[in-house]
Amino acid sequence: MQFDCFEGDLLSLETDLIAFGAYTDSAWVDGTGLNALNTALDGLLKTVADEEGFEGKDGQKVTLHTHGRVGPKRIILFGLGTSGDMDARTLAARTTRLARSSGLTHVSVVNPNGADDAGPFMVEGALLGHYSFDRWKTEGVKESKLTHVQLVNAAVSNANIQSMVRRIDGVTLARDLVNEPPVVATPSYLADQARQIAKENNLECIILGRKELEEKKMKLLLAVSAGSCEEPFLIHLTYRPEGADENTPSVAVVGKGLTFDAGGLCLKPPGSMGDMKLDMAGGAAVLGMMKAIDAVKPNLVVHALVPTSENLLGEAAYKPGDVITGYAGKTVEIVNTDAEGRLILADALAYAVEQGVDEIIDLATLTGAICVALGNESAGVFGNNDELRDEVVASAKQAGETVWAMPLDKRLKKQLKSNIADMTNCGERWGGAITAALFLSEFVGDVDWVHIDIAGPSFAAKDRDLTRKGGTGFAITTLLSYLERADDRLN
Repeated sequence: MQFDCFEGDLLSLETDLIAFGAYTDSAWVDGTGLNALNTALDGLLKTVADEEGFEGKDGQKVTLHTHGRVGPKRIILFGLGTSGDMDARTLAARTTRLARSSGLTHVSVVNPNGADDAGPFMVEGALLGHYSFDRWKTEGVKESKLTHVQLVNAAVSNANIQSMVRRIDGVTLARDLVNEPPVVATPSYLADQARQIAKENNLECIILGRKELEEKKMKLLLAVSAGSCEEPFLIHLTYRPEGADENTPSVAVVGKGLTFDAGGLCLKPPGSMGDMKLDMAGGAAVLGMMKAIDAVKPNLVVHALVPTSENLLGEAAYKPGDVITGYAGKTVEIVNTDAEGRLILADALAYAVEQGVDEIIDLATLTGAICVALGNESAGVFGNNDELRDEVVASAKQAGETVWAMPLDKRLKKQLKSNIADMTNCGERWGGAITAALFLSEFVGDVDWVHIDIAGPSFAAKDRDLTRKGGTGFAITTLLSYLERADDRLN
């Protein structure tokens, strides 16, 4: 898809479709370029909008074919409701999705609020809205013909366009990984993807398989995978900036890579199991971040870690009542085999500490409890350092993703008390997202650490403006923003 910028006379602009955003709190017909087009069409645009009751409400839409009277072949008005910061991204996404379904090749999107920084967000929205995962369909699939997106009244350099394209390439990869059926996206498949990403981006790549995990005594990761015939892995990709030495700051980003979660012996009910291929969305986000890291090129050493396995019910499956010693040397009594994500993360977090990093970020589809607390649109952010936690929240805001700072309330830690081991792997029902984060905090030592529970926004139950039903690629742009900001903070 090609992007370019346009500022000039819209009456002569040759395009299949030109898209405008309209607000309920402003006179939309007076918007930039709309008045001239409406006048050239003898007021027909406003007449049609009035007849259809168009008021700029979010979700309203009016389309007008111009039949050669002006340059654009079609004009479309998208209602955006009241004005907001991310309207340009939303408008671009709606436009490219419509273009895909309508077989259009060339569309133009008008910056809806004149914001000077709207250009990159318009590129992002156009790419995200255009996404579709159709590789397993044999009928009814329309190949997109869209090749050209014009950004009207939104100046953006070619370098910024290419940077955003690379970022969204990472999001697209993560979406594809989550959307793949679990018979395809196995732990070995993630390992192969990591090798390919390393090759394409000149990254260091270490893949620890069962033998190496056994040698290192990563027994928590091994226990979760014991019921599956699929081999578990710990994926370790490393980005090193040119000239990096022992004084270069370093961070670790850890993502849960549970490629399918049946709950183990604590079997999930069928209604809760159908979408459990999404349980590797954290790991997919980490791989997507590393695919796109060239868009940021931080002056940091970045360790990307993905513990990956399946949680099934084979004859060797781990059991409630088992006591397992993790890589950090702590013993864990298993009280719920469906609280497995924190177990594989625990070994990966201890390994991350071993790398001598300055900060650790982990992200995981960890608990349903965070969805109860925040709904399905926001991720919860916990940490042992309030400044770093707030920095991650600020990174998400900069990236246009929604997260919410949550308390790491140590008063709930008593829920993890075991009579026979250092801790249990699960607390009570109430505060479940907090006790899960408290469990993870036991494996990061004194390193500044943040945990992002992405169980809600990592998977869309239905189509939204920026996502189709399925994997969303949530958190990748937040992570890239975090790396940019960490570069400034730590250097």
